[in-house]
Amino acid sequence: MKIRTFLLTCSLIAPAFSLHADEDTPLEKQMQIMARGMKQLSGQINDPAKQESTVTLIETLKKAASNSKGWDPRKTASIPQADREKFLTAYKGQIDKLSEAFNQIEEAVKGNKYDQAKALLATIGSIKKEGHSKFQQD
Repeated sequence: MKIRTFLLTCSLIAPAFSLHADEDTPLEKQMQIMARGMKQLSGQINDPAKQESTVTLIETLKKAASNSKGWDPRKTASIPQADREKFLTAYKGQIDKLSEAFNQIEEAVKGNKYDQAKALLATIGSIKKEGHSKFQQD
């Protein structure tokens, strides 16, 4: 009887854990793609032998940034209705800023300007910090 109760309890609790895993919004999933990509990019940005891979990775980052514009941050729900359009316009502007930084990095890599690409990569951190402080829910 105890085993049956235990199994029943486990079967009721297990879905709660899987629901927690599914809590990421589509926007958060795009941000995770960018976070993983940035980690990989920072490790290979200076390697001319990985130029093709780096350009492909930057294309993935640009796509994730572009996809992010189609989703509203969670914080949007806490913004008064009268201010939401302004908030979302600012959010999309921040994503455009990020996309432009990715474009500049890509141009530098394609032009074999790896020191410039690495310097431009450093700007992504400040763009991320600024964006998260304004648009990420506390």
